[in-house]
Amino acid sequence: MLFIGAIVFYISKEKETRILRFVFSVLLAGNCYFILLHFYFLFQPEQELALIQYFYSIVLIGLRIFMFYCFYKSIIYLNKLKVIDDKTLVRTWTTEVSYFKPDNWQRLFHFIFDSLIFGIIGFQFLFIFAHIKGFDSIFRSIEMLFSQQILLTIVVIFFGTLFYFVFESLFQATPSKFLTESRVVNKQGLKGSTLTIFKRSLSRNIPFDPLSFLAKANWHDSVSNTVVYKEKQTGVKGKYYLLLIPLSVIVVASMSYLEAKIKKDADLEYSNKVLKEKNAEILESLKTIDTNTILQLPTNVYSFKTFLKIENVSNASIEYSILYLQDEGEVAYVDKAYAKSKDRLRRGKIKRTDLQRMILTDFKHSPDYYENDKKTFLGISEIPALKGKYIEDVLELNSPNLKVLRQPNFTRNENMLILRLFNYGIPAELVSIKSEDKKVSWNMDGLPVEFDDYAPIYLRGEGKDFTHYKIQVLINDSLNKQFIYEISGTKDQNEAKVILMK
Repeated sequence: MLFIGAIVFYISKEKETRILRFVFSVLLAGNCYFILLHFYFLFQPEQELALIQYFYSIVLIGLRIFMFYCFYKSIIYLNKLKVIDDKTLVRTWTTEVSYFKPDNWQRLFHFIFDSLIFGIIGFQFLFIFAHIKGFDSIFRSIEMLFSQQILLTIVVIFFGTLFYFVFESLFQATPSKFLTESRVVNKQGLKGSTLTIFKRSLSRNIPFDPLSFLAKANWHDSVSNTVVYKEKQTGVKGKYYLLLIPLSVIVVASMSYLEAKIKKDADLEYSNKVLKEKNAEILESLKTIDTNTILQLPTNVYSFKTFLKIENVSNASIEYSILYLQDEGEVAYVDKAYAKSKDRLRRGKIKRTDLQRMILTDFKHSPDYYENDKKTFLGISEIPALKGKYIEDVLELNSPNLKVLRQPNFTRNENMLILRLFNYGIPAELVSIKSEDKKVSWNMDGLPVEFDDYAPIYLRGEGKDFTHYKIQVLINDSLNKQFIYEISGTKDQNEAKVILMK
């Protein structure tokens, strides 16, 4: 709306000010909330702030105050461009000046629209006050002495009076009056005094006052000796102003489409980056493929996980068996299921180079991509069982299966990192840890240490920068066969990348 208001203001040669004044008034009120919010977090932080954080908070408060001043001065400037609409009648002995008042429908619009804005902004202020030490106890005391309904009434009266008093004393109008080009003045057509506007704001709390205009009473007008007059219309007139409605719809729809497209492109770029990292792990694992290797494929339409068990490997070709499992694809479970059914499994043969055709290179091929420009992944289309299939993971039978998660740091110690190592394969033990990063030292007492069933081994690192940590761990299985895994950090703070090196 600010963009549309600025365009209309420029095209009309500074004559059309309704939208700009309305937007500036809402931004001014919202900015007051953010100023108070920054003060709240400055004096009541959730945790102790560092010196740089105090400085940053003070700068933000200063910036918000400067924005408040800019909005205030902008509304004052725009108000000076408008005058009250009047009609001069020259008679024989006297000259009369009459003013135009907004009709009842416009007064009703003022009440409804201002109440909506006041409710949204007032609720935000109430949320802050309810969490400030001292105010929260006051609220609870009032609620205990009287009732929740009385407390709510007091809050509405206070914030409602404050809302109308601030706007009408500073600008002679509220946000809705800016839209209808109406202005609050005294009986002489001049700006009312601060006391007059306070009486007007306070008298709005008289029961049924919002509906008094239906009887042409307007109690808050009569009590304070004020009146609402129309401003002279100098901008877009009549039905042409309604063209702003479809224009606003077009602009909002265009901006929403652009925002959605930017978000979609950013999500796709991130997903492709994650996919590229995963493919690097898969390609590294395929270099050492043998008869203990199992290729995990996507779940089929019947919710069965598909696995290719490698039966024979040569330089030119690979023989495999197809295994379907409905349970979780943990190595230990797959190993047992394969041992029971290996003689009954359907077998096949592919070229070793065909494994490259089972790598998902674009996230648009993924079943997790739901946009209209989704692409179809062919896979090895000449083999029905492998058509549209891609390699999700590479597992190893008769070997450890290492998974690593990052332990949440509840101590908020930024110089410490804890990793949890799980083994879902055959029994094994952690023998040693190696790190080439001199900024991080890894402490692991009592090596070697055995993996318990589904219980993690904890690795603790201490240092100043864990952004690109990388370590190698040596693991021996129950047959005394050695495995070297590389563990490195990812953008997901809760996960780590694990690659079987040897």
